[in-house]
Amino acid sequence: MKNQRASEWKIARRGGVLAGIAAALLIAGCGGGGGSTATASSSGETVLRVESAVQPADAAVPSRTAARSGAGPQPVRVALAALQSTRAEETGGHGGPRKVGTLRTVPGTASAAGLAGRLQWTPAADGGLRAAISFTAEDAYGVRLGVLVRRLPESARLRVYRQDRPDAAYETRGGDVLQILARNAAAGDTSDAAKTWWTPDTGGSEATLEIDLPAGTPADALDIAIPSLVHIQEDLSLSSGSEDALVTKNVGDAVACNLDSTCYDDYAQQRNAVARMVFVDSTGAHFCTGTLLNDRDGTRTPYFLTANHCIPSQTVASTLQTDWFFRSSSCNNRTLSPGAATRTGGAVLLYSGADTDTAFLRLNDAPPPGAVFAAWDAGPQAESSAIVGIHHPRGDLQRISFGSIMGTLACSGDLESLTCDSATGDTANYYDVSLDRGTMERGSSGSALFQGGRVIGTLYGFSGDGQCSVDGVRVYGRFDHAYQAALKEWLSPATPARHRGHQPRVLPHHGHSGHGTPAAPQEAASVAQG
Repeated sequence: MKNQRASEWKIARRGGVLAGIAAALLIAGCGGGGGSTATASSSGETVLRVESAVQPADAAVPSRTAARSGAGPQPVRVALAALQSTRAEETGGHGGPRKVGTLRTVPGTASAAGLAGRLQWTPAADGGLRAAISFTAEDAYGVRLGVLVRRLPESARLRVYRQDRPDAAYETRGGDVLQILARNAAAGDTSDAAKTWWTPDTGGSEATLEIDLPAGTPADALDIAIPSLVHIQEDLSLSSGSEDALVTKNVGDAVACNLDSTCYDDYAQQRNAVARMVFVDSTGAHFCTGTLLNDRDGTRTPYFLTANHCIPSQTVASTLQTDWFFRSSSCNNRTLSPGAATRTGGAVLLYSGADTDTAFLRLNDAPPPGAVFAAWDAGPQAESSAIVGIHHPRGDLQRISFGSIMGTLACSGDLESLTCDSATGDTANYYDVSLDRGTMERGSSGSALFQGGRVIGTLYGFSGDGQCSVDGVRVYGRFDHAYQAALKEWLSPATPARHRGHQPRVLPHHGHSGHGTPAAPQEAASVAQG
């Protein structure tokens, strides 16, 4: 592989079907087996199969949208010109997630002194101080502000909204922001990226950050800067149908041979477990796909499975937004379902393993009522087994694909180049999947592979350009290998949920070059509570 060009993968199937042929594989970012069925266990035994569960209608819904009482402060305005390119530039050849927004620097507020010099503090009715700053990125379909925090009072309140919709403000406390950033630091990231809180997308070209300091707190208690923002370049014009929604929803331009999942009610449980992901890294905003998983004890902890190349670190996990029921309102209709719901609270990265391209998270916000905690099967799957993939190609409305398992693969390399050979046993970390209906595109990465209604893998990449060809190869990380490496410690722990108490668990992991990303000790403790 040393002389092979970047972003090219080499696949060798059994029987010489593709032996010795270099097949360009596009990273999808941008992307039943046998055995008895196990139900929730009180014995603490490790199980290999778990059934699905549904988030109940009375599940707690995070409340971060706050109606304003009285007029807000007059904001200071910062304007950025339109980008030369109207589409986000993909980098890394065929590698990486589906990019949807570009990172832009904001020189005037890049330092705490620069921002402090612009903020105009005014007295609030409760005796505190209030200031606001508005950022406009010409031609943007959405804006997320990167707030670099050095010092922030826990009792401060932060609001994010558009000037044309001040009554639909996202509101959070300084203490909540500090908790997010502390989690990044606990995972070992000391960079400025780990100290940056990314505001939710406002769904338009303008975003206002309003800061309220309580009575007795001086303005110099605040030490923050806004050195960058994400300029969303995808069309966010499709309304969710909710008048009070904070953001409008995106419909991409997935190719026509994608199949609308709404047309396949036999897979209603599986599609209700799948969410579109939007997250921020050092280059901008990206799409991938992830799946909610059930655990043995039925705790309804929001465990979430996706690809390692989508969420490789806690710092990226903290930026995560998930869009649920993001599918058509009826079969082959381009109107978004009125039941679509968004969660913006980010996630805790529990495990990150490059050997199966697995990222395993716990969402900070509960999924919406009706979301399904998917069933899974941690046993090996037979060749020729029929499979289903449910995903969000190019961040579009949810799609479904059908095919079969061709065999198992041992793969080595990285996102830029990968060599895969037909293999069996412990080294065969991936499934070789062939599709006969539907396809995969960037943004499909991390989406679950289902067999018999249960999760058995996560999408890593696919051959060719993801267009309408049934001849390509799709490579999925094996769930059974990730489960045995680490995921069973959460999904089927040795100590049942009601007996685990508050004891921390620091787990052995396997991932990049044989080393996974462990949960920070305090995060492991919170997981242990079930």
